[in-house]
Amino acid sequence: MGRGDMYCGPADVRRVVRPRRMNSSKRDFGSLLVVGGSEIYSGAPALVGMAALRTGAGIVVVAAPTSVSSTIRTYSPNLIVHPIVGDNISARGMEELSKLIDSSDALVLGPGIGRSPDTTEAIPSIIEIAAHSRKPILIDADAIRAIAEKKSILRGATATITPHAGEFKAIAGIDVPIGRKQRVEVCKKFAIENSSVVILKGHNTVISDGHRVRVNCTGNPGMAVGGTGDVLSGIIGAFLAQRADRFFSGVAGAYVHGLAGDYVFRQKGFHMVASDLIEALPDVLRRYDRKEPKVIPP
Repeated sequence: MGRGDMYCGPADVRRVVRPRRMNSSKRDFGSLLVVGGSEIYSGAPALVGMAALRTGAGIVVVAAPTSVSSTIRTYSPNLIVHPIVGDNISARGMEELSKLIDSSDALVLGPGIGRSPDTTEAIPSIIEIAAHSRKPILIDADAIRAIAEKKSILRGATATITPHAGEFKAIAGIDVPIGRKQRVEVCKKFAIENSSVVILKGHNTVISDGHRVRVNCTGNPGMAVGGTGDVLSGIIGAFLAQRADRFFSGVAGAYVHGLAGDYVFRQKGFHMVASDLIEALPDVLRRYDRKEPKVIPP
């Protein structure tokens, strides 16, 4: 791999953006299930869902506790919100979640899910259901911390994890080095040991599946605001739901996420919020839009 091949770029986005036929239906572009939300956090799963829709997912279902499902529903009529019994995601809702996972193409687990003991206990079971169903799963936020003592569960799943430095320390047990070369090495090591795609977030985000590596150079300090990580999860989740390669879903997602942040920066400087990135996604992604040529019958 040459030095230039190590960085995320437009070609990586073209790998995962699917062309659209004139007779396309929503089912052609993936059904993404977002599992998250808690009594304290309702916005995070909504941001994931809206980012996924703006990226091109055909259907997004947000599975959230009944305590916040009505609130999440008010954020946008574009979201399908499925209430899960209880104040938090817990074992009580496992049967319902299993059905939802079976009917989805990919799963994002963790946005706003919180750290209640019953939720922490339920998260490994949700990952096991996804693994059994052979569904790609993106694990984010407190769901990462919930498997810190059970990270071997990743080896049986088709998993992508998106930790920031604190979450990486919680699951890997080491501080994230400052130097880029050292960050690449710890990311690769964790990815190969746990059969996962790792997206180590931060300045120059590192993406690795243990064999391949990309470093992302888009983005800016204005993105250091709550909710931008949820937008990243939604972008990647949309690509996963469309059955794109896991590694390149992460690479393209990081690149597009940073481009959206740079687009907003040009308009608003360092005064952006996470929803600004979602609104920027159409302008960032439409240059990659493609129609399949119309086939004329003989």
